[in-house]
This record gives sequence, structure tokens and C-alpha cells, in this order.
Amino acid sequence: MPSKDLTDRRSVAAELARREAMLEAIGYAATRIVGGGDWQAGIQDLLARLGKAAEVDRVTLFETHRGPDNEMVQSCRYDWCAAPLRPISGDPRYQNMPVKDPDAPVDDEFDDWAHRRQRGEVIQTVRSATTGYTREVFEEHGTLSFLSVPLTASGRWWGFLGFDDCRTERAWTEIEIDVLRTAAALIAGAIERQQTDAEIARQREALHQSEKLTALGSLLAGVAHELNNPLSVVVGQSLLLEEATRDSAFTGRAQKIRYAAERCSKIVRTFLALARRREPEPRPVQLNAVIGMAVDLLGYQLRTSGVELTLDLAPELPELMADADQLHQVATNLIVNAEQALASQTGAERPAPRRLEITTRFDKARQSLRLAVADNGPGIGPEIRSRIFDPFFTTKPAGQGTGIGLSLCMTIVGTHRGSITPSETPGGGATFTVELPLAGLPAPKIMAAAETASLAAEQGRRILVVDDEMEIAETLAEILTDLGHRVEIVAHGAAALNQLKAGPFDLILSDLKMPVLDGPGLYAALAQDHPWMTGKIAFLTGDTLSQRQGEFLAETGAACLEKPFTPDEVRRFVGHLLKPAP
Repeated sequence: MPSKDLTDRRSVAAELARREAMLEAIGYAATRIVGGGDWQAGIQDLLARLGKAAEVDRVTLFETHRGPDNEMVQSCRYDWCAAPLRPISGDPRYQNMPVKDPDAPVDDEFDDWAHRRQRGEVIQTVRSATTGYTREVFEEHGTLSFLSVPLTASGRWWGFLGFDDCRTERAWTEIEIDVLRTAAALIAGAIERQQTDAEIARQREALHQSEKLTALGSLLAGVAHELNNPLSVVVGQSLLLEEATRDSAFTGRAQKIRYAAERCSKIVRTFLALARRREPEPRPVQLNAVIGMAVDLLGYQLRTSGVELTLDLAPELPELMADADQLHQVATNLIVNAEQALASQTGAERPAPRRLEITTRFDKARQSLRLAVADNGPGIGPEIRSRIFDPFFTTKPAGQGTGIGLSLCMTIVGTHRGSITPSETPGGGATFTVELPLAGLPAPKIMAAAETASLAAEQGRRILVVDDEMEIAETLAEILTDLGHRVEIVAHGAAALNQLKAGPFDLILSDLKMPVLDGPGLYAALAQDHPWMTGKIAFLTGDTLSQRQGEFLAETGAACLEKPFTPDEVRRFVGHLLKPAP
């Protein structure tokens, strides 16, 4: 009896000693892990203190996360072990481990543990109580007793803290478990604080990028206004030349001028789309033609970067109902991203040669088109694959990326009811696959032939053109005069008001941005002195980014034609405005 009492006292004393040692480790955690700026800097020391205090042979910190194929996996991030055991955190076998036995036909023990950890349960077991895959893992590690304490950070199951005893099958007491729960809670709190700090930093960077985009938008607004005005003249006059001449050689030259101007116009629209969102304009689109335009735009950049471009475009693809300009943005962004990824590899890392392959295919069964942009660059790490489409997320150095390219691609493709998927290029690199259904966007309303004829019949009207760019005003006057209208030109809103003294007009076409009196000022004066004319004024603008002008157009409901415009667009626009109300 005295011998048993002595043994019990020694057992209690040992348990108290372990608890005191674990409490000391927790005190260390509270100051070094929670109180410090970086919990990862002190985690290794903490695991060693906990392992020695708990009298175990290994302590592990596992994170549960999404794997490369979006499945739930667990990875050993940190561990401590007593001699002669070897650390496992650097062993690839313990990274992206399945949370259950992949060969088990039904839920196994590991899978059950994962569910219990999600519920916040502490798990303890001994080798003799395990079977199957779990038993194999215990034998491989030499584990006789195991305890795991779950970690929850930011309301999500983050992982677990594991304790392996390789000397004896033991049972942890409730007191010991409570102490280890406290240690796990301190680690989880430090992780949560780091996540919060990272999110605050991300939002701060997003705000910074947003401010840069706002500044970019203001700059682009001015650039667009200055470019769109002369482009309107070039496009309009070249089309008028095409229509006026019967000389095929002269017509061909006029077409080349127009094609070049239209290409410039599309480049401007692409820049504008980076700083504003607009509704897509669905039209029948040839995907291969969109790819060709993107390659034309970026061909020189690819050549000077030493990138070998291969085009594998399926012939005779069916037309796609889509916004060609927006799909051009998608293709351009994907090509630029691939080129930059290839350019980021230097020295021994640089692939020889740098390759970029663009492929298009038609899936008859799914009635969809596929675009694949594949490179042999560094690829996309599994740790960032789930974030690459997040707005403002970028892996590029500061000042070299805004993090909006792929986000914009995702938004555009989603608007077209399609999908964009990243994957690994065989042999290394990244591949982005865009799938677009043929009927991606609703077809635009097609004007009936009778309706078109009625618009063309609206001739002989008195129209006032108000624009400080005389070349644009004269181009508009020429287009409208050919339709049989009587056109007068003035340079600003004040002159337009003077012209109205001679009599009313059937329609006023006014620029928004002018000296002396601008478009909104003219509208306000009409509302005060000639209220019946507010329904007969429409606007032309090359400054589509201005918030003030956008609010003005939304408030008044006035029609607006965006520069640069073609003669046919002007004819339809004016014909619609002059059409009698039903």
C-alpha cells in the first residue's frame, strides 16, 4: 500500500511538473508569439518548449488548405522533434497530404478526424486503437500516442497542433488538454492577427491602386478627347471618300486610311475600358480576327522580348455573339501577362527559347469556342492559384503591375456567360483557357427594313451642329447634307443661342466640351429660354470618362453619340432622333 501511494504521488507530481512547464511555454507564447510582430519568427522555439514540457517526441503545426486541384489537403508548416527523429516539415511527402486515405472506398479514420477538428474537437488516440491507413502512418513515424488540438482563425478551421509520443501509449489528462488548447488558441490568435494585418495592407494597396486608376482615368479622358476628335474626322472623311469615288485604286487607299484610324480608335477604347465599366455591345464576332488584332498590337513587343509566337487557330470558326472590343481586352491581357511572365525569368531560369502558343477551337457538342494562351514560363504556384483573379492581387514588383488585368478578364468573360481557367502547361508554364458559348450575349435589336426606310425618309430638316472642332463640324455637315438636311454650324453654346433667335431647329447636335458655353450650359439655357428644344438636342463626345458629363447625361436622359463615329452611325443616330413619335 505505501508503495502504491508513493507511485500515485510521483505521478501527480510529474503531471504538475508537466503542467507548470507547459504554462511557462504558454507564457512564452503570450509574449513572443502574440505580443511580437511576427508569430512565425518564434513558432519553432514555442514548439520545442511545448514538446519538452509535454514530454513528447514530436510537435507539428499542420495547415489545412486547398490543394492544386482545389481539394482539401493538409501541409506540415512547422515541427519540432527530439533525437533521433527527423523533422518532417521540409519533406515534400508531408505537403499537400490528403485529409483522408485516397484509396479508402468510404469515410476513413483520417476523414473522420478532419470532420471532428472542424467541429473544434480535440483528438487523442494510441497506436493499438488504430487500423488501416492510420495505423500505417503511426508505424512509419514510430508514434504510440497522438493528440491533436484544432486551430480556428478568422472563423475558419485553419489546421491543428499535433503531439506524438513515441515512447509509450498514454492518455492526456483534461488539465493537460486545457493547457494545450490555450497554447493553440494563442497561436490561432497570432495567425488571425497576421491575416487581419495582411487584409488591411491589401485594402490599403487596393485603395492606392484605385486612386492611381482614378488619376489614370482623368488622364485618359483628356487623351481620349484629344484623339477621338481628329479620329472622327479621319474615319468620317475616309468613308465619305470611299462612297464618293468610283476609282478602285483611290477607294483602296481610302480604306487603308480608314482601317488605320479605326484601329487607333479601338486602341483608345481599350485604354478607356481599363478606367471605366461599360455595357457590352454584342455583335457577331470572329474570334480568330480578334486574336489577330491583339497579335498585331503586341507583335513588336513579343519579338523584342525574344518570345517565339505560335498561332494554332482553327479555320472557319462559327461567329460568336460578343463584344469584340472587350474580347480584344481579354486576349491582350492574357498575351501581355504571358510575355511578362517569360521576361521575369533570367539567367539559368530563362527557358530557351521563350514560347507562347495561342490556340482556338470549336466544341461542337458544347456549342462553344475555346481560346488557350499557353507559355513555358514559371507557371502559377498552387499557393496563389486561388487568388490570381482577385482585384489588385499581383505578384509583380511594386510599380510593375496593378493587379487588375486578370480581374478584368474574369469580369468580361463572366459577362459573356463564359469561363476562364488557369492550368499548368505540359512541360512547365501557365495556360489560360477561355471558353465562350456561341450565344454568349443577347443579340442586339435589328432594325427592320421598313423602319430603316422610314429613317432614311426623314429628310429636309433644319439641323444645328455645335462643335469647336471645325473639321468635325464640317464632317457632320457633309454627312447630313448628303441626306438632304439643311445644316448650320457654330463653335460654342453661346453662338447656338444666338442662332436660335432666327428660328427653331428640328435637331441640335452639340459637343459636350467647348469653350465659352459648353454642352451642359447650352442645355440649361435651353431649359430656361426654349424649354421645347430640350427634347431636340443630342450630344457628341470623345470624353467618355468624365464623371460630371456622365451624371449630366444620366440626369437629362439626352441621347449621346461617342466619338469617333462613322457616317453610317451618324445617319442611324440622326434618323432615330428625327423619327416621329408613335
